[in-house]
Amino acid sequence: MRYGFLGPESTFTHQALLQALATLPAEAAAQVEQVPFTAVATATTDLLAGEIDALMAPIENSVEGGVSGTLDVLAATDDITIVAEQIVPVTFVLAARRPTALEDLEVISSHPHAQAQVQGWLRRHLPAARVAASSSTAAAAAELAALDPEQARGRAAVCSPLAAEHFGLEVLARGIEDHEGAQTRFVLVTREGRIPARTGSDKTTMVLHLPHNRSGALLETLEMFSANGVNLSRIESRPIGDFLGRYSFSIDVEGHIEDRRVAAAMRALHRICPVVHYLGSYPRIDGGRPELREEFADDSYDQAHAWIERLTEMVDPVRSGA
Repeated sequence: MRYGFLGPESTFTHQALLQALATLPAEAAAQVEQVPFTAVATATTDLLAGEIDALMAPIENSVEGGVSGTLDVLAATDDITIVAEQIVPVTFVLAARRPTALEDLEVISSHPHAQAQVQGWLRRHLPAARVAASSSTAAAAAELAALDPEQARGRAAVCSPLAAEHFGLEVLARGIEDHEGAQTRFVLVTREGRIPARTGSDKTTMVLHLPHNRSGALLETLEMFSANGVNLSRIESRPIGDFLGRYSFSIDVEGHIEDRRVAAAMRALHRICPVVHYLGSYPRIDGGRPELREEFADDSYDQAHAWIERLTEMVDPVRSGA
């Protein structure tokens, strides 16, 4: 098995993959080859081509919200399925090739999402430094470590403590994130099309296009969830890309497609929405279970279905055809 991740080693995505592998039997985990990629889109192309068997990708950050690159890739195909999630606590350090005074730093490199999470600290402590983008926090650390001492003068990277240690960098400051306790959620994606069985503590992800570009279209769509007691844990709009003003909605709901209430909501959405991308139902990493009113339990749906079946058996085909 070959599992891809946003690399190089020691990125937060790599940490998420290591967490996922730790849940496997030791023999199975030992057989997994970890394959780094520079972009989620590139990894997804290889996943669809069969070059890798699974992909770990960031999807949501507690500070910055959805990770647009992952959301757009997931929305572009029906041929991949989310089978698991991981949550990684996010903390950052400022690291350099050698001990350096903060006032001597001129260029700070990191991933744009990481930059956004430390911008307050950077403004306070390094107001004159230029911020440069890297493909990942670990890539910023790796690129800095690869420079000779003269090239690295005045440069630093915002990265994880693991990346700083892995690439032998000197930590200049720790805990520089603006929001203590921040987290990033990652999803494990496969192309098998097999859905993990319901656990009772599950999440379902989908992408919807609105039925019409008119007032109330989003409300009409969301009412399908409300009418079936399905709680949304995330909803984000993303441009479809064909012209201005056209958006899709990436949604996480509490529950599994095997739950009658979730299935009923999805059947309704399939009727009214021109596009419904089902991306998977999978166990929640936090173990949380939704609190359901009695009318949204599976038994209530089964009883209602049986009631309608009994009534339809009473239909007189002769009279109805008269």
